[in-house]
Amino acid sequence: MIVWGLSGPITAAVLTFLAVVVSIYLCLADKEPSLFLQTPIYVATFVFYAFYLYNVQKQNNDKVISKEKVSEELTLIREDHKKNDNLQAALQEKIHRFLDLQRFSRELKEIRGVQEVTRKIVDEAHAIFKQADECVLYLVDDVRQELGLVAATQKSGVVREKEGSLYEEWVMKRARAILIEDARNDFRFPADARPGAAPLGALCASPLMTENRVLGVLRISSQKENVFDADDLRLLDIFSNLAAVILKNDLLYDRMQELALRDSLTGLYLNRYFQERLNEEIARARFNNSPFSIILLDIDLFKRYNDEFGHAVGDLILKGIASIILKCVSPVDFVARYGGEEFVILLPKKEQKEAKQIAEKIRSEIEKHPFYIRRAEKRVTASLGVASFPEDGKAREELIRTADRFLYDAKNLGRNRVCGSI
Repeated sequence: MIVWGLSGPITAAVLTFLAVVVSIYLCLADKEPSLFLQTPIYVATFVFYAFYLYNVQKQNNDKVISKEKVSEELTLIREDHKKNDNLQAALQEKIHRFLDLQRFSRELKEIRGVQEVTRKIVDEAHAIFKQADECVLYLVDDVRQELGLVAATQKSGVVREKEGSLYEEWVMKRARAILIEDARNDFRFPADARPGAAPLGALCASPLMTENRVLGVLRISSQKENVFDADDLRLLDIFSNLAAVILKNDLLYDRMQELALRDSLTGLYLNRYFQERLNEEIARARFNNSPFSIILLDIDLFKRYNDEFGHAVGDLILKGIASIILKCVSPVDFVARYGGEEFVILLPKKEQKEAKQIAEKIRSEIEKHPFYIRRAEKRVTASLGVASFPEDGKAREELIRTADRFLYDAKNLGRNRVCGSI
């Protein structure tokens, strides 16, 4: 039974056949005793064949086991080779990406201007992260501490989140990068984290940091799930840090330029820049044969407020008047501090009649606005003169002189009024 158990199917069949033959022989020997003399020979022959066949079967089994072992080892070697090939391909991809970062850093240093730099950042990020459907860059408004879209690139549609979504706000407030492999099932954010926009499948977002301050947020995203991993997040973080260094310098440069053009108290443009802008508007109006107007505004009895309450109160009034003027004009209009308590407003494509209506609106809003000085409510008024191109002057000096004359007419007629040629 041991031999049968250890033997294969062929050996077992042969042994069974031999056992049957032996059984028949024994039955015949029972009738013919002389046949018992041949029994040892047959038994020896049977045992010989049994062990021979057992050894043959064992060798066959060893060969099969050896073959399976070799096959398994070959499979493992192939898997190792495949894994090594994948690792080599991943390493090559990382090398190419970091070479792209090096080239990006070199090219970014040669670009000047926030608009050009931000455009370069999103274009390069989209080129590096080819699996992304969308790449957007938001900058932080230091005053309001809100995000504003400055550059974007995507395969289809338009970016609707002009002030960022919950993802960008999360990154801005925590100053930390974030990786979301499946945005539809991320417990940290609701399903409508971007109301009105196309749903996201996966995203990476990183803050642009400099001196522990968040300048903005860079996000790459895809409509498919599980297209970004931890390596992508690390690379995006490095990319954002490089971009932040260059962007900081450009923002600082633009800020310095802005300070050179704007009044530090009111935030309005300086008279020097207004004169340049007025020359440009005259040239444009002559070329297009289109009108424009200017308004000169002077605060009535302003010296009295300075003398009675001090320059701090005078500064408060100046800032308040500037704020009122900006609320009364459109974004295309140009407002500057002309000097002292005087302001000037440039109204492109506005004729005398429309300009006087805007001046009257400003005068009325100033008159209605309460100024609280030493806990007492005070009212301030202003006089305004309006001059228009070309009827009131075709040159810069002539226009300003005419507007100044109308301003003094308003003063002489009792102040708190608008005067012009109509």
